[in-house]
Amino acid sequence: MPKIVDADQRRELVADAVFHLIAERGLTQASLRNVAQRAGLALGSVRHYFDDQAELMEFAFRVNSERIHLRALEKLEALEAEELPAEREALVEKCSGVLAELLPLDEPRRADAVVHMEFMLDARTNTILSDAAQDDYRATGAVVGRVVLQLMESPLATKVLAPVDEAERLIAVLDGLSLRMVLQPAWSAPEHGLATLRRHLVDLITP
Repeated sequence: MPKIVDADQRRELVADAVFHLIAERGLTQASLRNVAQRAGLALGSVRHYFDDQAELMEFAFRVNSERIHLRALEKLEALEAEELPAEREALVEKCSGVLAELLPLDEPRRADAVVHMEFMLDARTNTILSDAAQDDYRATGAVVGRVVLQLMESPLATKVLAPVDEAERLIAVLDGLSLRMVLQPAWSAPEHGLATLRRHLVDLITP
């Protein structure tokens, strides 16, 4: 009996090979041939699932973005399903726990962040990735915006916030922290990045 291959699982396997190559050697090294070798597949097998390099890169970018945002959404939905904490420290801990999934605070999240940055930089001039990049921006905005709304709805909030403005400012904080932690890990350890995020959240709800 011929072996049944799950196409979705095989495509994910190939995407994982892309991620490993990008994290170790950069986006330019994620050729179809190198990816096939890293995935332990014949080049023809990779071509069976992806017509060309462009299709593979767009798929991998979307998988990377989805994995990052799904982690945050899982915690966000749990936060939204509960009564908001009545203590400032507890509220900040809950909200920072959601947003921390977007930061490179450990090795798996750091690897995801490195790959994500490579894709986003390439999307600046690569029109094939531009739609995926815009979808990624929207996904981040949705997560961050919903966290800001939680802060605004909290009985602890003592400031009138402009949701869109504060979401943009918070995204800028997250982007800056991610960039610094990836590029300058000796100067920005995970605990420092998380402390900076928490201080920003405290500032949002207190005078």
